[in-house]
Order: sequence, then C-alpha cells, then structure tokens
Amino acid sequence: MKAEDVMTTRVITVTEQQSKQEAARLLSQHRISGLPVVNDENAVVGVVSEFDVISKQGQTVGQIMSRDVISVTPDTDLEVVRTILVNERIKRLPVLDQGRLVGIVSRADLVRQVAEHWICPVCGEVVRSGQQPERCPRCGAKNVSRSVEPAAPGS
Repeated sequence: MKAEDVMTTRVITVTEQQSKQEAARLLSQHRISGLPVVNDENAVVGVVSEFDVISKQGQTVGQIMSRDVISVTPDTDLEVVRTILVNERIKRLPVLDQGRLVGIVSRADLVRQVAEHWICPVCGEVVRSGQQPERCPRCGAKNVSRSVEPAAPGS
C-alpha cells in the first residue's frame, strides 16, 4: 500500500501570516495535533504543532512553526511512511505531489489501516486494506463490506 491509500486529502492548513491564536483554534476545533503551513502556491513551508503553540514565543505562525519539514509523495510505500514516523518521532507527514500539498498521513491513519479489514459476504475472504476493494480477490464478489478488528478478549 502507498501513502495515497490512507492519507487525508481534505487538509486543514494555515499561512505564516496567521496568528498563533488562529492556529491554536484550528488545532483545538478539529482535534488535530499539527497543521501544514503553506504559501500562496500551496507549497508547504513549515508545520505548526500543538508543541509549537504551547512552547514557543511569537505572535504569528511564521514565528513559531517548524521549518524543517519531512514529507513523502503519494506513491511512497506505507512501510517507508511508518519508518519515518517512528524513527523521526513525528506524528504526521505532508504528502506532496510536484511540491504541492495533496494530503497528509498521520500515525492515526496508519493505526486505522491496521485495524480495518474488509469481509466478502459470499466466500468470507478477509482483505486488509485502508481502502475498500472493488471486488473480492478470491471469488470476485462486488459487495465487500468494512469491518474493524474485534477487541481482544480481556481488553
């Protein structure tokens, strides 16, 4: 699977000129931990996180954001995405296509991908994927339905 298979495409962004308070409001309102900072061409110039808002001095997003942004492309393999998130100890990766923001992939997206699976109502085949398959790979049935891992006994 690739980053594009699990990424969020409706990304909430801010600009460098927006206030620290506006960024904090967006983070709180949407219950997210970070926002890509974009310029007029929708190119990512930074990321502002909850940590930046509560730990850094400044009035604008541009004054508090992190400028060293690690990003991936839509066709980046999910194992590479996972490795970056874990090794860099970050929560999100902007997804760029020719330098333009097209999505964001977070740790939560990867957790959801692990938890989701699809079950064929005809043959019972289980397909692990963040996206619904068009057809069952075993029998070709069309109405493959979504399921989430049941909780482990005792949890």
